[in-house]
Amino acid sequence: MPINRLSDIQENLEDLQEQLGGKQKALNLAPQEEKIRIKQQIRELRKEIREQEEEYWQVLDRQTKTEEIPEHEAEIIVAEIVEEVGQIEVQGQYSDEVLQILQEIRDRLNQPGPTAAAKLKGVISSIPPFVGISYEAELDTENFFQRHFPTFQEWAKALPKKS
Repeated sequence: MPINRLSDIQENLEDLQEQLGGKQKALNLAPQEEKIRIKQQIRELRKEIREQEEEYWQVLDRQTKTEEIPEHEAEIIVAEIVEEVGQIEVQGQYSDEVLQILQEIRDRLNQPGPTAAAKLKGVISSIPPFVGISYEAELDTENFFQRHFPTFQEWAKALPKKS
């Protein structure tokens, strides 16, 4: 059930992102009297995307608790996240709230002790609040993860196909 739900959510998110892109283009081309209606539709789409992404991370968290993550894959993903958070800090392009959550994630990944796979599983449960904050700052979570954490994003998208 969770695997199918993960695939369903991924498809829903792709559809919603496509709709959002269309509405944003329509907003640029619309006459002034239509702009308020389109802006409301954009807000509703963003809300729906946020809800779907929060569910996605919850399902992914539940799934990764039972799924075996190969240590060599986890090491690559953990290293990518740690390095990218450092670069994001230097660039200073995101809000303090986003940076704080990213730093907490990085710090958890840098702690000594468990394997990279165990650290990665632990960090996945930290991501849903990040999604909520990113939407308050109008950050496109999908593009953020694809841009900064592509290996993690590809692993997460492939998870439903592995089972």
